[in-house]
Amino acid sequence: MDDTKHKPTKDDSPANAESAPSPDSAEPAPAGADPRDLEIAALKDRLLRLQADFDNFRKRTTRDRDDQARRACERILKDLLPVIDHFDLGLQAAHKHHVKHAVIDGLSGVLKQLEQVMEKAGVMPIVTQGQVFDPHVHEPVTHLASDEHPEHVIIQETRRGYKLGNFLLRPAQVIVSTGPATGTGQPGEPPPDAAPEQPEEEG
Repeated sequence: MDDTKHKPTKDDSPANAESAPSPDSAEPAPAGADPRDLEIAALKDRLLRLQADFDNFRKRTTRDRDDQARRACERILKDLLPVIDHFDLGLQAAHKHHVKHAVIDGLSGVLKQLEQVMEKAGVMPIVTQGQVFDPHVHEPVTHLASDEHPEHVIIQETRRGYKLGNFLLRPAQVIVSTGPATGTGQPGEPPPDAAPEQPEEEG
């Protein structure tokens, strides 16, 4: 029986055992790098990412809030448009039937106040007189031959349209010219009708 004791070698030292890489260990740090510097750099990178995520969240939240406020204002203003229409029709009827000036002045004053309120809110009427038909803001009621108006030009407005900034509140209803009548008595080609772009409604 060999009583020779096993002498520890250089490879069996605890230092070498601890330095042996394990399969699950991360990539070794660069030679001479201070672990504290590496940790600080990782924390800085994480902080920058969190700041970027928070900034994107803040912008998205602000955009969504502004969009919701605009849509709420848009719905209220659209509900006021028929009121303005009725006041306008009432004023026209008063003039037609020679109603007393006091009544006409009263209707005119209320209508003017309503229009001023709408204007302060950013609502502007769509110009139609003498304009070329635009399917994005005009809605054709009918097409008529006209010797005075070129083809595709608006002859008459039957209902006023409005825009809120760059958004369409309501298209203007118009009568569109098809140009002079042809020799066969047939009107010219009507402009291609396209559905006006309506603002998206939230469910």
